[in-house]
Amino acid sequence: MLKKSLFLLAACAIVLTGCTDEELAPVVTQDTLLFGAFPRLQELRAAEFDLADLAGSAYSMTVDFVDNAGGDLVGQYNVYVAFDDNNPDNGDLSTETMLWKSFTAADFSAQSTGNLGLDVEIPFSEIAAFVGAGNAGDVISGDRFLFRTEIVHSDGRVFSSDNSTPAITNAFGGIWNFNVNATCPLADDQFAGDYAVEYGTVYDEFALFGAPVQALGNPPLNLTVTLGLVSGSTTRRVFNVGTTVNPGYGFGASDTTLEFACDIVTSTAIDSGAGCGGGSIAAVQVAADPFDLNDDSTWTINYVEYGDNDGGCGVAAMEYSLVFSKQ
Repeated sequence: MLKKSLFLLAACAIVLTGCTDEELAPVVTQDTLLFGAFPRLQELRAAEFDLADLAGSAYSMTVDFVDNAGGDLVGQYNVYVAFDDNNPDNGDLSTETMLWKSFTAADFSAQSTGNLGLDVEIPFSEIAAFVGAGNAGDVISGDRFLFRTEIVHSDGRVFSSDNSTPAITNAFGGIWNFNVNATCPLADDQFAGDYAVEYGTVYDEFALFGAPVQALGNPPLNLTVTLGLVSGSTTRRVFNVGTTVNPGYGFGASDTTLEFACDIVTSTAIDSGAGCGGGSIAAVQVAADPFDLNDDSTWTINYVEYGDNDGGCGVAAMEYSLVFSKQ
């Protein structure tokens, strides 16, 4: 499996656009942002709604705007929200995405970067009432508020995750979409520190070329990662697998963030930074995986790579899992 770089070379041979290492040469660079704009996360102060103090909870962050003009070309910053009710036992209050608030140039101010930006404060009581979940007991463990943002350029064009490259978030610190969970806060020493990572299940990519699985099987993964704390959140942990997983590649990988929400753990994509001319190959979580809030010794996350995230290499989706074990 660690021979994935050979597989990528083979895949590139059949893709007319050729293979590029996007970490070395991002699809979008600062020089090309003349044609667009994106919000960039400057500080995350609070990233969750605390079930022990919902009334006092608020999501809080600072963003600035990158547009090659210090944010002057941003005419409007729109924040949308949908409520994802994951607990039907107390009724299904899930909603479609709705516009919560529009910020205009009058709301922007100069940030430490020199660009225009603003503080975004989302009080739980306000957003819960907005989506119709403001009564006691409406929001419980596992429920989520799904936020989507967009920028309206001064010339009328609209920019969002729908027409943005992964390089915006992976390389430049952009933040388009984010989820806020109603969750159970963790102590700093929980689900943190060094963890051994092994494959639970793993595919054999060489089978794509008719090679015997037994002869070219996947070797065991022997990897230790450090799960670090994330400022502004008690439930998020960040790690980097380097070049040794996804399940291989031989290219660098960006940071991956885990969020432990009471009884489920979610993972951002493990992005390889490599592709065949159509974005980058990434592994995304199949679905939220269960974990034990009172046991941080081990848990498993299931990923699917290629398919919709094949970097233009034309490879079918394949699944594998990673098992984390505390050292």
